[in-house]
Amino acid sequence: MTLASIIAAWAVLWVLVAAVVMTVGWRRGWPLQAAAWLVTIGAFLAAQEDPLLLTQMASTRRSTSGFRDGVLGLVHAHTRGHMYGAAILALAGLALAVVVAHAALRRSEAWAWWTLAAFWLLGTIADLFEVFGIYPHGFPLAATPTDGVRGFGWPTLAAWIVIWAAGLAAAAPAALARKRQPQQVTAPISAP
Repeated sequence: MTLASIIAAWAVLWVLVAAVVMTVGWRRGWPLQAAAWLVTIGAFLAAQEDPLLLTQMASTRRSTSGFRDGVLGLVHAHTRGHMYGAAILALAGLALAVVVAHAALRRSEAWAWWTLAAFWLLGTIADLFEVFGIYPHGFPLAATPTDGVRGFGWPTLAAWIVIWAAGLAAAAPAALARKRQPQQVTAPISAP
């Protein structure tokens, strides 16, 4: 079994877990709780593909027989420092998204939905630009880079994007519904 097939199976496993979480959430009448968990699963998968991989790249030497993306010893320490900083900030952003999902989205707060949707949109645009403009991660419809290495990993990117989007879609009806406040009815009292 190749690493690419293991990563694809990992992504499919999490899509199936997300489907079970959503199904159970809908059947029990807990769509917002299920949506929060879908955002959590999406954040978990996004963390593996971007910030954690960036940390591995900054910490590992390039190897022709192993990890070819390591930059330790190839780039200046200043560059590696910024790689670590970007990874930590990305992990912090994903962690805050999970907190927002579990603390505010579960309470049907519209600002939480919009915040998570904006985070999802920015991450999705970044990953789509990466796949179609920089490195295809093995995606068959993307261009091959100049070094000829197509790589692998696009199923994980697709999984986090689809799972997070499903969470947003599940939460939208409740989170974006206008909350109507009952209006006090006053009527003049007239004497007979």
